[in-house]
Amino acid sequence: MERFSNVTSADLAGIYKEMAETIGIDNAYEIYLHFKGMQMMFPLKFYSNEYIANQLKEEHDNGTSAHDLVRKYGLSESRVRQILRKMKEDPS
Repeated sequence: MERFSNVTSADLAGIYKEMAETIGIDNAYEIYLHFKGMQMMFPLKFYSNEYIANQLKEEHDNGTSAHDLVRKYGLSESRVRQILRKMKEDPS
């Protein structure tokens, strides 16, 4: 924290300003160090398909309705049911 004691997010360039406002200057600097010079694009989906499928199955098996899973994960009801059906057919 000492290295940025007199720096504010307003002192940063472009996207680093927005990052610092969201995650703090130290974290923005760590991202800068790791990814500087690279162009990045952030997908709309945060979780992998495998993670979502496993979560849907686990939560549905524990009594969560498909309708509640739709709201929680932002998927269509037909997609949730399709994933659950596939997980039931091929539980590997």
